[in-house]
Amino acid sequence: MEPKKIVTSYFEALANGEVEKALSYFTPQTKWSQPGNNKFSGLKNNLDEIFNMFEGIMGDTAGNMTVMPNGEMTQSASFVAVPVWFTAKKGSKSFDLGGMDLFEVKEGKIMHVWTFSDNQQVDDEFWGS
Repeated sequence: MEPKKIVTSYFEALANGEVEKALSYFTPQTKWSQPGNNKFSGLKNNLDEIFNMFEGIMGDTAGNMTVMPNGEMTQSASFVAVPVWFTAKKGSKSFDLGGMDLFEVKEGKIMHVWTFSDNQQVDDEFWGS
């Protein structure tokens, strides 16, 4: 499967609330680079750490966080760049912000994800430390 199709399938699974299916496009060694200075920031070195981050995010937001493509995906060799839009609520705080996700796909699996926020300060304030 082509890299763009893998990433599209990942986002479709997330949109349907199928986290396990979304993560099935990763390998046990997939890495995830989360920017900023908040409790979810930093490099996740494997699928277990990525799953724990997802679980923490969903717990923090009572399961209401969404991330969706917000423009055309572009591909260069094994890399796929995706403009994204995030929404979430927790308590009296809400989060409605754009960003960019960069995926490296090899042999039909997502090997590394880098996320970028349009406003990292807003991101950090929402998630806290």
